[in-house]
Amino acid sequence: MLLRAAQHGQIRAYEVRLRAAVCDDGAMSFADHVARFLPDGAQAVIAPVRAGVAERLPGFRVLRVAPAQAGEPWVYATCGAAQSAVDGEDGAEYVLLAPEQDPVLVEMLATLATVNADAQEKFGVGSIIALGRPWLTGSWATYLLVLPPYPFAPGFETYEDGERSAVVLWLVPILTAEAQYVRSRGHRALEQLIETRKANVADPRRASVV
Repeated sequence: MLLRAAQHGQIRAYEVRLRAAVCDDGAMSFADHVARFLPDGAQAVIAPVRAGVAERLPGFRVLRVAPAQAGEPWVYATCGAAQSAVDGEDGAEYVLLAPEQDPVLVEMLATLATVNADAQEKFGVGSIIALGRPWLTGSWATYLLVLPPYPFAPGFETYEDGERSAVVLWLVPILTAEAQYVRSRGHRALEQLIETRKANVADPRRASVV
């Protein structure tokens, strides 16, 4: 499973100042796109240590944006996942909200990006990703649901650098019962429950909404 491949709890990651290849190769890098919509949070560009990432996705990095105010979530984003798109199709970058910084999330996103790069059907809205274990220690959520990036301002959902375009998608940790609910009712039905019950999806210890 995805998080088993990331070796949960045994990860170190290296923060780098230079954005290599895909992360900075045009008029506006994806890191700049993220900074444009999250200007008040300090951004770190992190190189994952997972073997094989650099070979499969040259220049891949994970962006980590600190909360601008107390109580707001940390934002993690892939930077370079979109390069795996085939010619004529938009690639995708992925964002995740977390209650705290955790280097395992860097490796989780790197693993997701490399798995997605080799998948015949890419992760898109409504996709359910099985992690194999909790996304963060102490959580009951062992799946990720791919949704549009609702928490962000309009315009964040697409990124263009003049030569290629990508969509930006949101990874939402969900529990087993919620994954089953999505399979039977669709992702919009779960979205409505999450909104109605005002569930904090960045809380690793939240209960299921179904």
